[in-house]
Amino acid sequence: MANYLNLKGFDSVFSTTLNNELQDNVIEFLEWSLLEKGNYFNVTLNELSQDGEDYSRLKLSSNNNYSAGKAWEAFRSNWVWQSGVSYIPKPIVGTNNTYPGISGVYVNDAFYSSSSSGTYAHKVDYYNGRVVFDNPIPTGSKVQAEYSYRYINVYYANSLPWIAEVQYSSLDMPDNFVEQKSVFDIHTESRVQLPAIAVELVPKRTMRGYQLGGGQFVDTDLLFHCFAEDEFTRNKLVDIISLQNDKTIRMFNSNNIASSGSFPLNYIGTPASGALQYPELLDKFPRNSLRLHNSVVQGMKIIRSNFYAGIVRMTAQSIETTI
Repeated sequence: MANYLNLKGFDSVFSTTLNNELQDNVIEFLEWSLLEKGNYFNVTLNELSQDGEDYSRLKLSSNNNYSAGKAWEAFRSNWVWQSGVSYIPKPIVGTNNTYPGISGVYVNDAFYSSSSSGTYAHKVDYYNGRVVFDNPIPTGSKVQAEYSYRYINVYYANSLPWIAEVQYSSLDMPDNFVEQKSVFDIHTESRVQLPAIAVELVPKRTMRGYQLGGGQFVDTDLLFHCFAEDEFTRNKLVDIISLQNDKTIRMFNSNNIASSGSFPLNYIGTPASGALQYPELLDKFPRNSLRLHNSVVQGMKIIRSNFYAGIVRMTAQSIETTI
């Protein structure tokens, strides 16, 4: 097609374009780099809280999309499935790369591996901290898992459901978690667990020439909303983000990942067989680099006695050679 007839900067109206590429890459960078700084807690079998509650116990899911006995979930969502983390102690994950993530589940004190078939065949929804059996099991079963959950949760700001319930004290398992009604009966898709960072694209973009013959520096602003239940943790989140000023990160190409069918997780949050981890995605599907700069702390607020918020604004600069 003659160049004067062609729109530049993207190949197809169905392609992932720059805004979404920036947001995807920044969030995936934060998810992985926070893991490398120890952003998780390990839960071992029969591990008890100070109140004697078993952290490894799963309760029946309140999500009505699952028939009774099919889905069982933990007190914390956003489980870790990646095995390549270097921080010590490492997250609790298995060694079978065909089934990345935890190695299996316990039902009535018997262990069933992730590769099990038959009555206790199951999948794991890592987004929601949930084990989903292929077929319902008796609702009175004792279901347990050894897993690691993320401490700081990273969200897309525009994907948070408007009906979301901020869940306070989510690091504390309540008394009689498995049996009693509580905020945990609001299914995990509608709960936001703190501390959390929500990444938002804002309507500010500037451009300037990169070199003779084409290409431009593209500066796009991002907001990082930092939420916590106390001032100390909120301040820590603001520091974690704002101190990345002048940080350069590599980017992956989401379109190439999609066309190759190499998304690590499927639509229900279960890793694919041999799922590529973040560093592997960067190596196999490289894009250009991204520089974070112009870090500004815009606000530090006490919304209520147990809800503290802060906002960091940063500019994401990329070099786009096709415009």
